[in-house]
Amino acid sequence: MNVETQSSLYNKFKELLDKMKNKEKPLVVFTLHELNCDDTKQFFQVTTELISSGINFAIAKQIDKRMWHIIKQQIDIELKSISPDVDEEIKQFYDLRINFLKTIIKNLTQQNQLGGLKNDNEFRQFLANLYCYAGELHEHLGRRLEKMNKQPKDNYKFADLFYNKAISIYPFQGKYYFLIATLMRQFQDTFNAACCLQKAHFAQIPYNCKENMNEVFEINRTHYNEWAKHIKPASELDRDTYLRAFMVYLIRFSTIVFTKIGFEELPQLANMYQHLQEYFKIVKTNVHNDHKQQYQLLLKVIMITNFGLHHSLTTFQLKTVQDIKDNDLVRESIKYVYGLYVNSLDFILKYLLQNSMKNLDQVPPVTFLQLVIPIIYYLFDQPLICTYLLSEYPSLNDKLAQIFLYSRQNLYQAENQSNDLFQFQSQLNEQFHSFLFPFEMPLVGFTCYNHVLQTFKQQSSTYKEEDNQTSIILFYVCEQIIQQLHGIQIQTVKEPKWEQEIPKELIKKLIIIDGMNVAMRYGQEQSQAAKFCSQGLKCALEFWVKRGHEVMIILPDFCFNESEINKKKESNKNNINKLPDDVKLLLEMKNKGYAYGVPNWNYDDSYMIQYAREKGGLILTNDRYNDHIRALESNIVERERLKEWIRNNCISYTFLQNELVPNPDQLKRI
Repeated sequence: MNVETQSSLYNKFKELLDKMKNKEKPLVVFTLHELNCDDTKQFFQVTTELISSGINFAIAKQIDKRMWHIIKQQIDIELKSISPDVDEEIKQFYDLRINFLKTIIKNLTQQNQLGGLKNDNEFRQFLANLYCYAGELHEHLGRRLEKMNKQPKDNYKFADLFYNKAISIYPFQGKYYFLIATLMRQFQDTFNAACCLQKAHFAQIPYNCKENMNEVFEINRTHYNEWAKHIKPASELDRDTYLRAFMVYLIRFSTIVFTKIGFEELPQLANMYQHLQEYFKIVKTNVHNDHKQQYQLLLKVIMITNFGLHHSLTTFQLKTVQDIKDNDLVRESIKYVYGLYVNSLDFILKYLLQNSMKNLDQVPPVTFLQLVIPIIYYLFDQPLICTYLLSEYPSLNDKLAQIFLYSRQNLYQAENQSNDLFQFQSQLNEQFHSFLFPFEMPLVGFTCYNHVLQTFKQQSSTYKEEDNQTSIILFYVCEQIIQQLHGIQIQTVKEPKWEQEIPKELIKKLIIIDGMNVAMRYGQEQSQAAKFCSQGLKCALEFWVKRGHEVMIILPDFCFNESEINKKKESNKNNINKLPDDVKLLLEMKNKGYAYGVPNWNYDDSYMIQYAREKGGLILTNDRYNDHIRALESNIVERERLKEWIRNNCISYTFLQNELVPNPDQLKRI
């Protein structure tokens, strides 16, 4: 709506406002249904149009308040001496206000598309603010009913629903989490109050709630001290008590991390993992009735842990592994982060093994596999922490490697059911970069995940397709991200029990053959002069196919076009040795789905590196890709990532008597 129309509506609003102000007040209080007069209807209509016109929310809220203030004066609902049913009148008045907002929300959602889930989406923010405002009205009504000794429980429940709806629409605003935290405190729920306060603090639009956090931390400290005095042995507790005990310990840990007070207590908190392990044992065998609730609880635990870790990183401005080792608080804190990560991953793995995809047993295993996402996304975005954790705690490396293998297994099963492997993989990659999936939504809106989501997501649309496809994407994401973690080693899995459970085909790897490099090397071995020999690609292809691996040969597009090759021979005779000698053989491999063309001769290496990194593949090449590394001179972190990836994922080779001989040391990692 344009400014001129908004101005006209605002003038009309003020005119009606003055009219209502000057309206003669009745001698007695009239009931709310008497508001249904022409003047009031017109007032409602103009106000609705004005608020819906796209004005600033703060102005819209003031307009709404001014309208209801005048109406409230007209009906004078607070004069208890006149109206015996004033309690009900107050409730009806609030209900009328809330329904008025709901009508505006309904009209706005019918007339507009939500658009991408971005921080700068003004419509999403405006709509979320309306939901939040409705929640605040419910909460205010609840407090008034409490003062009148009425039961406000339903109003608080509705307030919570409206606040959560606001978060689902626009998760970047810390105030929404803060409002939920105040409700949680009202119900003595210290754990969820602490969770929401930390979310408010780490939201992209943060809410200043440090004092509130300190109050909750102090309440929890008292709980912790009492708990520590009377806690029974872990073997004597039930599931819920295990969880409550762990939560009290966890919030105490968060208190120490955030306030830097009580560092000497950290060793005493190690008991938290005994309670967590016992809790996991019970959940693993009996989770069917409330698996969604258990998932949400564990997700909060992981998020709290990551918030604390991120707070330490930003507070102390750590830049090297040695910085971590030299900082006692951070080093000890990370030890506890490791404990939570490895226990959570161990639970996920055991649950996956117990409930295979062939026997879902009521609860899909991927329900808990989603818990891997907040861990690996944060580790991907923080290579320093990732390197330190994986080098100091090899068992964490093993757990992540096992998740990688499980995900790869399920991807292979899905790939085998597709008619076109290359199209299947391309579609997965496109979907991953184009949508925000349900398992990623809990991370949206927080500073510690903002960069990694911006890195992966070209768009910000939410995915609403079938659950099966979401599961496949989840496997794809786990496979792609884990193999790119800084310092990860996926060559071996140390737990024999897990190895026995993995089908043999799981070890199959994607081998990408650097077509130009291999063909030229073969030609050099055969004729002592570097020239493109197509037979070398056939030898390399047969070597890997016989060993059960998935193979792709990457070549520039022109290699499959006889007329293009002839033109190049005529135009540049100096490069004639770089042109294929047997196009028919190359086309045969292409038609069988082994060879693929890429658009530009100069960028075939770029395609290979990007695709191999995304798919967890290895490249057969003698090229060290130094030009690609030099191109990242200004981005030190990404340059080091690429150097390490090339070192670990490129296989050098030679040819001996028409047979491919890969580097035996590098072959061990397959």
